Amino acid sequence: MLNLNRSDEALAELDVAALIDSDDAAVRTCRAEALSRLRRWQAAIAELDIALRMNPDDPSAWSLRGAVNLELGRWSDAESDCTRALALGAGHADAWKTRGVARYRLGLLEAAVADFTQALSLSADNAETLYRRGLALRDAGDNHRAVADFTAAITLYERYTEAYVARGKAYANLGDMSAARSDWALAAQMLHQSH
Repeated sequence: MLNLNRSDEALAELDVAALIDSDDAAVRTCRAEALSRLRRWQAAIAELDIALRMNPDDPSAWSLRGAVNLELGRWSDAESDCTRALALGAGHADAWKTRGVARYRLGLLEAAVADFTQALSLSADNAETLYRRGLALRDAGDNHRAVADFTAAITLYERYTEAYVARGKAYANLGDMSAARSDWALAAQMLHQSH
């Protein structure tokens, strides 16, 4: 059984598998996943390009390539890859969340909110997705809903420093400087305790 939690060992096993059967798209996709866990983004993209030439209908390969493109700052490519993955039936929350982040980075705030909402419908207890939807809502001017999302993220992960900072900004946008200062003070305290 391949253990992707030990990516370096998994990659070595997958290298052997690729030598045995270099035409197996699934092996290429698994290698790309191991490479991405090792933060070897360009190598992961190269493996995914090969895998997708072999099997262009693999939603997991498209989704993974979207996530890697996101790490590389290629927002349009990430958005396009995840759109393709979702069209092919990748119904998992990660594809929706990745596309939401890409759309947020592209300034498509309403579309990003919709994607994060879809991701949350599949995985409601995801603090990061709540935080990211809160950012998109706040940047779109919907500070009340943003505060609710940041609060939900903090409820799931009490030491979510970024969520306190972001909620403070949303409170400030609403004119509640007392609540904003309180959140920023808590965030500063958490940062100080972590050093």
